[in-house]
Formats: sequence, C-alpha cells, structure tokens
Amino acid sequence: MAVCVVLGGLLVARVSETTEVWALRADVRAGEPVEVGDLVPVDVRLVGEARSRYLAAGGADALASRVTSAVWGRDLVAGELVPAAALVDAAAAEGVELPLQVAHASQPPDLREGHRVDVWVAPDDAASERADAARRVLEDVVVVAVHGSGTAWGDATTRGVVVRVVDESLLPRALAALGSGSVTLVRRGGAAS
Repeated sequence: MAVCVVLGGLLVARVSETTEVWALRADVRAGEPVEVGDLVPVDVRLVGEARSRYLAAGGADALASRVTSAVWGRDLVAGELVPAAALVDAAAAEGVELPLQVAHASQPPDLREGHRVDVWVAPDDAASERADAARRVLEDVVVVAVHGSGTAWGDATTRGVVVRVVDESLLPRALAALGSGSVTLVRRGGAAS
C-alpha cells in the first residue's frame, strides 16, 4: 500500500511539472533590440526536446546579461513563447534577408528558424547532368523564416525560406545563379546559437 501511495505521488508530481519560460508582453519586430521589459515569465508544460526550444526564464540578472547585445531575429506577437533562436547577437543580425522558393524535397523536412544552411543551385535543364553542374552559391547562412506551402510564397510543392546574407557583395552572383536553376538547402549541423 505504501508503495502505491509513493508511486501515485510521484506520478501526480510528474504530470503537474511545469517549466518557466519567457513570453512576450507586446509584439516585436525583427531587428529591434531585446528589452527586459518585453518579456514576462510564464509556467508551461513542455515535454522532451520542446523544453530546449524556448528561452528558459531565469533571474533578472541572467536575463539582462543575455539580452545586452541581442536583437529580435524575427517578428513575434504578444503572448507568444520566446524561442531561444529568436534572440540573435546584434552583429549576427546585420545583412539582408533573401527570400527563396524551395521544393519540399530539396530541403530538410524539419527546417526551421535558426538553422544554418548552404544554398546550392542546379541547372533546370536536363542537358546539364554533369557532376560539376550544381554549385554552392551561399555558404553558412541563417534561416530567419520558413513559410508553409500553398501560400503567397508558392504552390503546394514549395515552401518559402528566408535566409540572412551578411556579406551583401555576394548577392549579385547569388541572384544570377538562383535565377538559372533549382535551389537545394543543405543544413549545417542544426540551430544557430
């Protein structure tokens, strides 16, 4: 009987376990500096990998040091839980955002904001089946947005992906290549810090 009581207590404690993370008080826009006043701690039930995706609430000192040189990496709305990848270093947020149309089969299915990718282009014409026909046009760029299929971004076979290009001098060559073929995104080891 005592064992059942202990196990029941542990089960109840486990089910009611919450995690404190930060949520937004008001809407924020990409590129704006992160302010401590933008955030409010909330208790939520998150399981597994979901816990690491959101900005864990800590003391005011820890938060202040984390946001000192941070800007918002994307637009967020009031009440939204703050993804850890949404805070980016101000220096890393420099550059321009480049929208891409990418076929579902030409990108990782779980691609999301914060992931780092290489952008490759292969010619559309069947005559260019040489091994060297595909070329990398952008290297190690950060994904800042992923839009679902069937939107203004494209038909049901594609998704819109926006990447941040820090070195703007790469754009003319990249844009010329993007217009001449099909885009493939190759992920480089996971989310940006």
